[in-house]
Amino acid sequence: MSQHTLYAYVDGADIGDVAESLTPRFSRFVRSRHWIAGHAWVVNQRHGQDTCTRPGDLPLWDFGLNLELPELGAESEGWFADVEAIAGFLGTLNRECGRSFVVGIADTTTGVTEDLFEVSTDSPDLGKLRAMIGVRNV
Repeated sequence: MSQHTLYAYVDGADIGDVAESLTPRFSRFVRSRHWIAGHAWVVNQRHGQDTCTRPGDLPLWDFGLNLELPELGAESEGWFADVEAIAGFLGTLNRECGRSFVVGIADTTTGVTEDLFEVSTDSPDLGKLRAMIGVRNV
């Protein structure tokens, strides 16, 4: 298993209005590609009330997809095309449903996550995404 996972989730916890319609879209997208970087899968995980910071807050909801990232220094040629495809797909969803998405990296060993990039338009800035992930040559 890879030490790092890229996550691409609907931003926010109030996503009940789009979850039902987006679930099959995420599934079709994941099945539609031959993934170069690693295994991809759909995530739909609601967390409990213990994730709320204030009374009345909605519990956290991880909803979107994950992509197993290659180990640093062992990347296959063209692996970043997977990340670009995800960003483009999220741009399409943003245009169609008006929701923003957050892209980040999780360390599967430590559990630490870092949000790196927001897709809030239909044309994500792929150069900025490369820079945020630390990719120089793709």
